[in-house]
Amino acid sequence: MRKLFLLAISCLFSLAAQAQVDSVRATTLPPAQQAEKLYNSGVAKYNSKSYRAALQDFDKALAARPDFAKAYYNRATTRYELKEYQQAIQDYDQALRLEPSFTSYFGRAQAREALGQRDEAQQDYTKTTETKADYAPAWYYRGALRFEKGEYQAARADFDQAIKVDPSYAYAYHDRASASRQLGNYQAAIQDYSKAYSLQPDLLPALLNRAATKRRAGDLKGALADYNEYVQKKTDNPIAYTNRGSTRYEAGDYRGAVEDFSKAVELDAKYSFAWNNRAAAYLKLEDYQKAAADATKAIALNPQYAEAYLNRGHAREMLREADGACQDWRKAAELGLEVGATHAANSGCGAE
Repeated sequence: MRKLFLLAISCLFSLAAQAQVDSVRATTLPPAQQAEKLYNSGVAKYNSKSYRAALQDFDKALAARPDFAKAYYNRATTRYELKEYQQAIQDYDQALRLEPSFTSYFGRAQAREALGQRDEAQQDYTKTTETKADYAPAWYYRGALRFEKGEYQAARADFDQAIKVDPSYAYAYHDRASASRQLGNYQAAIQDYSKAYSLQPDLLPALLNRAATKRRAGDLKGALADYNEYVQKKTDNPIAYTNRGSTRYEAGDYRGAVEDFSKAVELDAKYSFAWNNRAAAYLKLEDYQKAAADATKAIALNPQYAEAYLNRGHAREMLREADGACQDWRKAAELGLEVGATHAANSGCGAE
């Protein structure tokens, strides 16, 4: 076989040398065959993430065959990757006109969601579920949209369906947990966060959210265990340190709380919430100078921060700065924190 193969090549070279036979070029192929070849080239370039080159091939394929539904679909997908969402929608429209499919409904939903067209996206996710009921991502993404709209019961129902279709769908467990938490069902939320985390150990938000849910349910010890595990795995999240600090504060560990709030502001010096929380912890430790300084920093970062004015008012009161304390309490009340007015009245603050 090998010898025959070599002989065949030798004959071809001979013919080429005599210039008696032209090679077949792509431009001489029948349009449908040429479109298929260009389409396959576009798919290969898309898979290698050469999106602009892939787009050119799909353009040429459609020029050769204007009714090529798969080429419209893949050009739409390519345009989505290039963030050309409106053009992607137009191509999905053409693909659906020629050959309706759940993939085109889902792709158009994703493009519409990227453009902020949430109602239209939800309609397309619904159409996807009607076209292919066992496609878990359609249920999941519709659930996520419903969650964002505050429709927690409906969102949970969609996440239920996603999990029914795909029992290993970690994100669906995670978001069903969040819906349950919003509905006040903390134990169900904790179970689903645990399931999501067991299915995907790198899904650290599940650990962080489980901690927050345990804290809300009054399980401070369990919450601290989760926060400790989280910060061992991810050391650069100021929110995690702030939340652990708040849990320590609630547990009466004010020095531990100060340590965590300090770590949070070290990671993000503009995190006004952490500055104010550290001020509250310093108040508990009776370090009023530091409390006033931290509250002042929080106010500088967020001049509308009512709680920071309240805390600075308490610190100033203890530092014998009565006028400053009264001003801060009044400001807190002006910003909507009624307890500020109560403190001002109880401390004998006169009218300004």
